Amino acid sequence: MSADPDVLYRRVSQLAEQQPFAVHWQIRLPTACNAEPYDHGVVIGEGAQTQLASFSTRKVSLLAAALALVHRGELNLAQPLTVTAAMKDGVQAGIMKNLAPGVELSLEDHLRQMMITSDNICTQLVFDAIGQVTGDALQWVNDYCAWVGMRATVHREIFPRSAELSWHHGIEAMTVTTPADQAHLLALLGQGTYDDAAAARLHLSRQLCRFAVELMYGIYTPLLAGRTSSLRFAEKNGRGLRSLSQVGLATAEGAPVAAVAVYAENIPTQLPDGTPGRLAAHQLFADIGAAVEDWQVQPTRQSSGGHSSSGQSGDPGDLAGEAYSAGILLEAGTTRQLGEPSVLSHQQSHRQHRLAGVGKLFAALALAEQAEHDPTLLQASVTITGTHRRRAAVGPLRTHTGDLSLALGDAVGLIISTSDAAASLAVADALRGHDVDLVAQAQQLTERLGHGPDRLTATSITGAEPAEGACGDLLVGQTTPQDLARLLVQLACVGGLDSADGLACAGGLCSDASADPEAAAPESAASEARSIAPAAAERVLGWMSQVFEPAGLSSALPGYGPKRVPQWSVSGVELRSPSSVFSTGGWSSVMISYAARDQKALVVAATHHPSHAGGAAGAGRRVSRIFAGLGSAAYRGAGPL
Repeated sequence: MSADPDVLYRRVSQLAEQQPFAVHWQIRLPTACNAEPYDHGVVIGEGAQTQLASFSTRKVSLLAAALALVHRGELNLAQPLTVTAAMKDGVQAGIMKNLAPGVELSLEDHLRQMMITSDNICTQLVFDAIGQVTGDALQWVNDYCAWVGMRATVHREIFPRSAELSWHHGIEAMTVTTPADQAHLLALLGQGTYDDAAAARLHLSRQLCRFAVELMYGIYTPLLAGRTSSLRFAEKNGRGLRSLSQVGLATAEGAPVAAVAVYAENIPTQLPDGTPGRLAAHQLFADIGAAVEDWQVQPTRQSSGGHSSSGQSGDPGDLAGEAYSAGILLEAGTTRQLGEPSVLSHQQSHRQHRLAGVGKLFAALALAEQAEHDPTLLQASVTITGTHRRRAAVGPLRTHTGDLSLALGDAVGLIISTSDAAASLAVADALRGHDVDLVAQAQQLTERLGHGPDRLTATSITGAEPAEGACGDLLVGQTTPQDLARLLVQLACVGGLDSADGLACAGGLCSDASADPEAAAPESAASEARSIAPAAAERVLGWMSQVFEPAGLSSALPGYGPKRVPQWSVSGVELRSPSSVFSTGGWSSVMISYAARDQKALVVAATHHPSHAGGAAGAGRRVSRIFAGLGSAAYRGAGPL
């Protein structure tokens, strides 16, 4: 450890002091990889001993406690555990809640989803497995925390019902921890990857310590690693109604560099400038991760503050001028554009771009329409195999160890909500097995929607997404933000979203059919033949509403989990993807939500950002900030996209 820890302390303290909410944090910096066991080196932080609600950061100690039983031989990573219908009650986080009951995964794969997507059904099954061999799962986990030195951590819940909490809730009945406890555990895990004595203190082997760190590398929503390029973070997030947290082990070439725990508390719903408070917390986590990298890897930049920031999280920043968007506000009996764009020219909404993330929306709609003629289609079996996972570039199932069989409808919902590429490849294979030509079906759909007053004028499907390096988009082709917005309007109108009552998709982007029913009559038969089937629209909207941790335009909407603003979204912003992903296509995102000032009005928005040649490090995070700002502005009705 050659750099001065005081430099890092001053930098992180400065970042924390700039926030309009409380920040409790600790960073443990090992002296060397050959340090004495239990030596965490230098410890810096502020408020690190404050006991706070743990939320999903509790799952790091749960993971370690479960692996301790594996080390003892009392649990087996290969043992199967089955998802039941009863386990879905009240669950908001993860992917299993949207799959039909009966899905069977190994304990290892349940641990993966517990850490990757914070799946609370998988978490229940991990607790169940612990309880089967110990008699009392919560007591075992609490005993384990005491054994390893997490003296302020108390597990009180197997499944916390966050939907029942208010913003001002207390923490007396909740699982609690401290930043110091979490950093202590992560530091031991890091040291345990190469030191037998440190691993033994965790009641693990070096191999199991490495396994735990490997699971945490796969997190679906990385934040500490959001702007780093030289360091990797094995991390876990925590979400509350008024708090967010991120803990992680920073490594360089596999060696532990720092154990980081940051807890943001009493986050306002929005900042004075309109930036959603949780987006400011996300930016803080990314800035702290970047500060650790600057301190460790680039000491010459420390005096200048390290990584440069592109402004507030909700600010489109210096890349926003390259994005192009379209937005519509739907109100009962009228539709109007969201003002004249200021940063973006009006013509940009007409610019054609690659699908780059929204191909799966056209694929889902084509399949939903086909299911109206073949009701058994969405019940067809889809099996995700190791071949699919190896070819996939993104998605929460990429690191699973066994085959997973799903109904095709569940697989499509998984693709819409997570961009899971292994699932998309499996769906493509299953469709071929049923002689369904998805490309032809999607082309027929876009051809049909290319006629009439609400036509998609610049959308074309040109083929299937290549198998190697798939990103879960299923299709390739071109479209425009205006076409995407028009498609969303039709889905909202035909799919029966509340504020679309009295609206009919005819003329312009949407019109009020009740105002002049005779004027619409001559086109009614032809329009009906060209329109989206209501049941298909409802099914697609159902898939779009399943996203628990939305990316892109919806990522900054207020609330968390069950308390969030209702939204229907699809996004191609994948934060964990390599910079080469969509290197020539960019990123696209679409969103339907309710307007902040009138919850009976729907906001429809679509945007695209082209990629840069070679893909700059952290481009996904920067584009995500831009899209979040655009989506937030649309939601607030604050003017132009």
